[in-house]
Amino acid sequence: MFVFALVLILLAIPTFVFALSRYRKAQAAGGADVAPDVSTSAGGYKLGARIAGGIAIALAGVGVVILAVTSFYTQDPGQANVLKDITGNVVGQNNSTGLQAKAPWVDTVTFNIRNQQIVFAGENGAASDNNGGTAAGPQITVQDKDGVSSNIDIAVRYSIRPDAVTDIYKKFLSEDNFKTSFIEQDIRSVVRLVPNDFSTLALITNRGDVEAAILKALEARWQDDGVSVDSISLQEIRPPKAVVDSYAAAQQAQINVTKEQANLDAAKVSAQQKVVQAQAEADANAILAASLTDPILRQRYLDTLKELAAAGNLVVVPDGFNGLVNVTK
Repeated sequence: MFVFALVLILLAIPTFVFALSRYRKAQAAGGADVAPDVSTSAGGYKLGARIAGGIAIALAGVGVVILAVTSFYTQDPGQANVLKDITGNVVGQNNSTGLQAKAPWVDTVTFNIRNQQIVFAGENGAASDNNGGTAAGPQITVQDKDGVSSNIDIAVRYSIRPDAVTDIYKKFLSEDNFKTSFIEQDIRSVVRLVPNDFSTLALITNRGDVEAAILKALEARWQDDGVSVDSISLQEIRPPKAVVDSYAAAQQAQINVTKEQANLDAAKVSAQQKVVQAQAEADANAILAASLTDPILRQRYLDTLKELAAAGNLVVVPDGFNGLVNVTK
């Protein structure tokens, strides 16, 4: 815009000179009071002077307005601007918010220093990024320690450090170039490398450990590049169907083993209860048997005969019985 404004002002100068020359010719031909029309040569000169003068004023006015407008810019919170002159040299950086002043020949290159998200998901990269947009690229195919390939959908939240904006501009010239040439490439590279340290089963079941390993690797990789990693989210890990089926079968087998173990434990408890009960009954019988001596048994026998006789019953005693029973009516 500065160059355009400068061109307008430069065009206004010869136009104004032309208007001045026409006006002088009008004066020379008929005086200053001649009417501006084409009926006379003096009038024609004066009409041309007015038209050229109007054009010169308009060109200069527009140029000045453009220069005034380009001398100010606004900066929102979460933005940082690199200031460069017309030759492309960096002349400063501004992290302040609000209305800012600058030289009209200085341009601003804006960087977003807010928290941002990049998502890789789906087969063709057309999946949603969960922020109303689309993913930056398709799913990332990785290979684990067992040599099994899986597809990963991942979301990475990051932010550009304000103090690194100038260096980033010098290397990449714009935030878009920085994102596509550096951020996205590093994410894909790190996500491919980290699963090499995990077995297939660990990759499926220990998602938190995988996320932590990716986070640590990205932090180390971006430590000196002005980028902070805010969070990692493994949205989905998709191993081959055969692996999923085998894992499901193994889980079911484990469930069956657990169930049978529980049944076995219950049977053991039941058996132990029966043993305890049998032991208690045996102990009771042993105590009872120990208490029934021959005199006690004989006395109980006689007491029983006495009760039966008292009730008018016929009692038959064994042959050779010599016990005496006192029966009273």
